Amino acid sequence: MDARPPGMWSPARRWGPVSLIPSRSGCWSVVQEQFRVGGMKQGTTSHRGQPDPAAESVAVYSDHADDYAAVHAPKMADRVERFADSLPAPSLILDAGCGPGRDLARFRRYGHVVRGVDLNPVFVAMANTHAPTFQCDLREVGTRFPAGTFDGIWASASLVHLGAADAVEVLEQFAGLLRPEGRIYVCLKASGHTGWLDEPDGRRWYTVWDPDEFAAAVASAGFMVDGVDRGPYVEVWATRRD
Repeated sequence: MDARPPGMWSPARRWGPVSLIPSRSGCWSVVQEQFRVGGMKQGTTSHRGQPDPAAESVAVYSDHADDYAAVHAPKMADRVERFADSLPAPSLILDAGCGPGRDLARFRRYGHVVRGVDLNPVFVAMANTHAPTFQCDLREVGTRFPAGTFDGIWASASLVHLGAADAVEVLEQFAGLLRPEGRIYVCLKASGHTGWLDEPDGRRWYTVWDPDEFAAAVASAGFMVDGVDRGPYVEVWATRRD
C-alpha cells in the first residue's frame, strides 16, 4: 500500500523523456549525457546592445565568490529540507540559479538527483564539485532541457535580478520543464525598492515584488500555489497544474 501523503507521486525512474540508469559508479549516466547543453547570453549587454542589468548584476559575484559561498553556507537549510521531503527520493531536481552549489549538495544528501544551472561561470565551476552544473541564462532555460524533465525546480533568490516581465517568462519556462504535479519553490525580494543597490561586494539590480502579485504571477504561469511565506523575501511553494 502506498503510504505517501496525498499530492506526492511515485518515484518512477523515468523523468520526462529521459530514462535514468544507475551505473556501477552510482552516477545517473543517461541524465549526464542528456543534459550536456550549451549556449547562454554572453556579456552584460542585451542582444540589442543595451545594458543588461541582470547580467551585470550576476557578473559582480565573480570577484567575491568564495566569500559569498562562506557567508551563505548556513542559510536556507530548513527550506531545503521541506522541499526535499515533499518529493519521493530519488526525484530529479533542477537548482535554477544554483550559485556555488550549496543546495545541490544538500539535495543529494536527501537522496535526490540534482542538476544545476547558473549564469555566473565562477559559480558554475564551484557548483560542479557538488553535481553536474551548466552555464545558462535562466531566460533561456526552457530551451536547455526537454519539456517535462524535472520532478522539482528549486529557484532560491535566482530571479531577484530579473525585471518583472522576464521573471514571469522564466516562471512559464519552469512550468514547461516540470512533469505534471511537479513541485517548485521560488523566492525573491519583497522589501526595499526596485533599482540598483550598492552592496559591500558590488552594485546589483533588484526587482522588488508585492507578495500577492508574485503569488498571482506564479499561479498565472501554470501552477497551483500551495503556500506563501512572507518576509523580506516572499517564498512561494507551488505545484504544476496538469
